[in-house]
Amino acid sequence: KALISFSLCTPGREVCYKRLGCFSDSPPWAGIPGRQLAGLPSSPDAVNTNFLLYTRENRVKYQVRKSTNPSTIKASNFRADRKTRFIIHGHLAGADLPWITSICRVGTAIA
Repeated sequence: KALISFSLCTPGREVCYKRLGCFSDSPPWAGIPGRQLAGLPSSPDAVNTNFLLYTRENRVKYQVRKSTNPSTIKASNFRADRKTRFIIHGHLAGADLPWITSICRVGTAIA
């Protein structure tokens, strides 16, 4: 479950992360009102992004997949030959919100 708060933002004019590139406090990153108040994005290690995988085989309990560890995909029920949908909750919300869980469970029933 990912929950990002303003405390996970990094102050400064520019920050760069391997695999993701660079972000600055210039547009387009700071082009949204209020975003410049939060600072630049924190490092991937600080954010600790996880993907919660629901499949036909595990509709009730998700499997946690790490964005930086491909072996977690290989050890999961993920199948590349099936349609994949991503539900993105926004950076201040958590993945444990009831509407997200409902959408994920319903999505596994749709062919």
